[in-house]
Amino acid sequence: MDRILSVSWKNVWRNKKRSLIVITAVMLGTAAGVFTSGLMNGWVDQRIRSVINIEQSHIKLYNPDFLKNEELTNYIKGVAPLEKYLKVNNKIKGFSKRIKIMAMAATSRGNTGLMLLGVNPDEEMVVSELYKDIVPDGGQYLDNNKPGGIFISDKTAETLHTKNKETGKYKLRSKIVFTFTGKEGEMISQSYRVCGIFKTSNTAFDQMCAFVLDKDLRSAIPLNENEIHEIAVILNDNSDLSSVKDDINKRFPNISALDWKELAPDAGMMSEYMYIYYMIIMGFILFALAFGIINTMLMAILERGKEIGMLMAIGMNRSKVFKMIMLETVFLTMVGAMVGMAVGWLLITITGKTGIDFSSVEEGFEAIGWSSVVYPNIPAGFFFGVTLMVVLTGIAASLLPARKALKMNPVEALRTDN
Repeated sequence: MDRILSVSWKNVWRNKKRSLIVITAVMLGTAAGVFTSGLMNGWVDQRIRSVINIEQSHIKLYNPDFLKNEELTNYIKGVAPLEKYLKVNNKIKGFSKRIKIMAMAATSRGNTGLMLLGVNPDEEMVVSELYKDIVPDGGQYLDNNKPGGIFISDKTAETLHTKNKETGKYKLRSKIVFTFTGKEGEMISQSYRVCGIFKTSNTAFDQMCAFVLDKDLRSAIPLNENEIHEIAVILNDNSDLSSVKDDINKRFPNISALDWKELAPDAGMMSEYMYIYYMIIMGFILFALAFGIINTMLMAILERGKEIGMLMAIGMNRSKVFKMIMLETVFLTMVGAMVGMAVGWLLITITGKTGIDFSSVEEGFEAIGWSSVVYPNIPAGFFFGVTLMVVLTGIAASLLPARKALKMNPVEALRTDN
């Protein structure tokens, strides 16, 4: 077997120019596939981080009736024992209690519908990184010592004309009047002044949500301290997601616990099937490259017909001829693929630090919740899968050339002029 390996390796380099052309093609295809997979993985990772750290948190807790009908009176029942459990569970990093109500926001120059969330800033900053997304010159986050403020998005500021379109400057302290339905069905009006402006990578989230102090919204409705519509929970480790959610559902049957994969099914699906997407991309690339490899090996077999006939005539059995052709094909494929994976990894390492800016199509990406600046990355396990696919591609690509060689008649092959 060692002899066959040695002969096969030497045969690859007998026609260096042809072999290098094939190796270069495989290298470029593999590098492109690895980099594309890294780019997709970077986008998906950023989307998942945004879902967990800004939009949804790991787990959200609701009254089951609130999920069916977001009425003001469908608040969580039994908040005290639930809150005690959340505080003592060492798998939970923190949680934030929220009031949620649909309201109509209006200024003298515009109006829009918003989901108004009443939050405690100290709790909220543990479960959400939204306070980090304040735009330049966009004021500040909510402060318990400064009542009456509202934290809105850049998109909402544009809609309500609290942003000067010509200069791009925000009109902080602008007054926004909210109208919503109270507990008894009465219409309530409440005004807030803009304290800060945020901007995330998800346009839909930005257009929908605005944040005020819990105590400001609670007094306007009014609601007592135990009337909560939603509790956002952040964990120390995402791997504890299922166990914590199942434990909450088991301990508190009157509570619905939903994880981020259920709350943002698009991100959940991408997380579950991302590895399959990688392999599909690489599969298509290697499938296309296989035809070039087959063509090259067939040409090599035809050129070496007399040599192969001589080897069979002096006693090399057909199984050894098959192994030789197969190993030559695998070597040719593996060399190109290994160099390609190294190049792809190098590109991912460099761009993973610098980022790739797609700001020219920023609005399109943010419309589907993807960041316009992406930092490619790829898990180490990806390369093991690609290596296996490359070996299988080499073996598959060797079948036709090897079959061609095995069909040769040694006597007739010796008579051919090469």
